[in-house]
Amino acid sequence: MARTSRNDWLDQGLDALRDGGEGALTIEGLCARLGRTKGSFYHHFEDMAAFLDALLARWEERHTSAPIHHAEAGGAPEDRRQRLSVVVRSLDGRLDLAVRSWALRDGRAAAVLRRVDARRVDYLASLHVGQGRARDSALLLARLEYAAFIGAQLLFSDLHAESTRSLELALDRALELLAGDSPPSPPKNRTGAGTGRRRS
Repeated sequence: MARTSRNDWLDQGLDALRDGGEGALTIEGLCARLGRTKGSFYHHFEDMAAFLDALLARWEERHTSAPIHHAEAGGAPEDRRQRLSVVVRSLDGRLDLAVRSWALRDGRAAAVLRRVDARRVDYLASLHVGQGRARDSALLLARLEYAAFIGAQLLFSDLHAESTRSLELALDRALELLAGDSPPSPPKNRTGAGTGRRRS
């Protein structure tokens, strides 16, 4: 039998969290899922608290750090946005919902969720800035975009792929319209021209 790695335990934990909520995160339940003993668990984790910290870190890596890293391999902001959309569509939204539900009752999960939400919004804002938006406008658009994404996860998690894609396209169009009403950052004028000084 192949050795069970630390990440095997964590990935099974994420599956258990998705399927049964944080109440499913017990050593006995995890051992049953993997067919391993408690000794194997304690070989990788000092205690359950250490496992939960590592579990949340694993979720952040898989659902935030890795998608951003994948997107950053693109060139222009539009290309990075497209790469981000593709990888995000491949993620299991039910796991995000499970973490968000957990965070309502647990300070550890809540702290990680706040950091993840902030990272995601900040990255979306950076894409808008890269397209020439002012930072304040970019941040507003990013917050609206992310709020719509979370709302869709909560309300329409059972949509099939075609309907989900239609919703994404409608959101993209709405953001384009909003961005059109939000002026881009003015180019820096290094010659002193165009500073509003009157000509005599």
